[in-house]
Amino acid sequence: MSNGKRIDFLVDELQNDDWIVREDAAELLAEIGDPEAVEPLIKSLYDDDWHVKEAAALSLAIFADSRAVDPLIHLMKDEKASVRYAAALGLASIADQRALKVLEKAVEDDNPIVRKVAKLGIDAIEKKE
Repeated sequence: MSNGKRIDFLVDELQNDDWIVREDAAELLAEIGDPEAVEPLIKSLYDDDWHVKEAAALSLAIFADSRAVDPLIHLMKDEKASVRYAAALGLASIADQRALKVLEKAVEDDNPIVRKVAKLGIDAIEKKE
């Protein structure tokens, strides 16, 4: 089976009714590493299930694609700390100036892991400048 067929199958699975299948598909897309997965993963950041949003954000961290910056910034408002952590990690890996304000705000997050990753993101942006 070619990578193209595998990724098509996994992209289709991002629409599955079962959140576990969607979460697994998002994780596997990162493992395959095909840049064609970025747009479908960005769409998954708006999934109704937090597990899927978290998996999509973590997968996007692997790609470090600037197309994900604005959707990841939006995800930093999520009520689940694990989703905010995943979004902060994605923003840290991309290290785009557009994320600086939201990461500076996240340094005051209730969750210590979100705060730590936000600081790493700020450092990465400053080093990239």
